[in-house]
Formats: sequence, C-alpha cells, structure tokens
Amino acid sequence: MKAKWFIRGLGTGIVLTALILCMAYRSNRNDGSVIKEAKELGMVFPENETGDVSRPEKEQAEQLAKDQAKEKKEKKKEQAQEKQKPASGAAVSQKNETDQEAKDKLDKSSKDISQGSKYQGGTKSFVVRSGLLSSSVAREMEEAGVIDDADAFDDYIEKNGYGKQLRSGKYKIPDGADYETIAKIITRQN
Repeated sequence: MKAKWFIRGLGTGIVLTALILCMAYRSNRNDGSVIKEAKELGMVFPENETGDVSRPEKEQAEQLAKDQAKEKKEKKKEQAQEKQKPASGAAVSQKNETDQEAKDKLDKSSKDISQGSKYQGGTKSFVVRSGLLSSSVAREMEEAGVIDDADAFDDYIEKNGYGKQLRSGKYKIPDGADYETIAKIITRQN
C-alpha cells in the first residue's frame, strides 16, 4: 500500500514540476526574443511588403485608380493657380523650369520603360513558398519552365549571396530573363 501512494505522489510531483517549468519557460520567451533569435539564425524579415506579392490585384488596381485621381486633382489645382497668377517674367521662367522638369521626368520614364521592355516576350507567374531552400525553389522553377537548369541556378544563388534573401510570394518572371534578374526579382531587390 505504501508503494502505491509513493508512486502516486511521485507522478503528481513530476506533473506539477513539468507544468511549473512550462509556465516559467513561456514567461521568459516573448516576441522580441524569438525575433532576435530568428534574425541570428539568418531569417530575413521584409521591411515593407509591396508589389504583386503583398496585395491582391484588385486592391492594387483600386489603389492605382485612387492615385491617378489624386494626381488629376493636383494638376487641376495647379492649373487653376496658374490662371490666377499675373504673367510676369519670374512666373514665366518658373513655368519654363517646371516644363523642363516634366520633360526630364518623361524622358527618364521612357528610358525605364524601354529598359524594362527588353523581356516583352511575356511573363510566367511563379510562387516561392515559405520556408523552402534555394535548391527547392530552383527545382520548382525548373519544373515550371522558368529556368532551364536548377543546379546552375542554385549555384548562382548561393555564390552571389541570394540564398538567405529569398522572399515567399507570387512573382511574374519575364520570359528569357537571366539568373541575375530572376534572383533580384525573388529577393525583391528590383
């Protein structure tokens, strides 16, 4: 009979000790310490999720429409203000400066568009799943037809330091893009 009570007491003691240790461990682990430990192990946290990955296309279209409407309102305001100002030498020179700035911006955007359109053959959508190694991403890209050689792409990623910078999400990869372009896209350095 004494052995039975001894075993019950021992079991109860073990269970209570385990519960106390679990509570003590949980109280010592907060979000900050977990994040710090993850960063030390090489996890990369996105600064600000933007682009195709962070928002659905519908939300992006709505935001774009809002931005365009806002720009139109600002232009109308500026035009109304220009009409109210008397024409003077200073106002004319200021208008010439703003016209020149607008032309410069237009030229720069034209260059950007022409540079970005070198892959106009089309794009392929590809999803980088969370938690995958670079070799797994490369293999899935090869299966999806985005790249030709998974081993060569994985070697490129590792040699150039992109391996730990891969970001999960959905990407549009231009047809015929080189390894550098693809790596910059899936690490959001573009």
